Amino acid sequence: MLSTLFVLFFLLLYYNHVMWQVTEKRNIFSLWISWHYVVALENVYLKWRDILRFNLDYFSIPFLIKTLFAPWKRYNLSLGRGFDISRITEAVVFNTFSRLMGAIMRISVIFIGLIMQLLILFFGIFIILSWILLPLMILVGLFTSLQWLILN
Repeated sequence: MLSTLFVLFFLLLYYNHVMWQVTEKRNIFSLWISWHYVVALENVYLKWRDILRFNLDYFSIPFLIKTLFAPWKRYNLSLGRGFDISRITEAVVFNTFSRLMGAIMRISVIFIGLIMQLLILFFGIFIILSWILLPLMILVGLFTSLQWLILN
């Protein structure tokens, strides 16, 4: 839902960007502003989305959730032929332990993958907000440095 809104927002900005370039001649400052807030911001968002998707694929989170209680490395003991209570007990205990071991390992990998996903999400939000505020930060830095030079 959020990514759809971002895509629609960037498509609208891009349409305005193209129409603005077609209808009038512009100076370098307006070209830079339209590039900074339309083209480059869209590219930053698309790269961030690609990194989020790569992280899901790298940790195989959907697959690990589907196979959460599968045996660890497909280790399974068969019950064998006949009725031997010790063999049946051994197979049940081993298969249960193997499934629990698989679940513990998969949960830990899912947990690490989700933590990485959250870190990438917050880092991406920080980068996008920094990109949006970058011209303002540059102007504030220039004015404060000029004030410091004039006063000292």
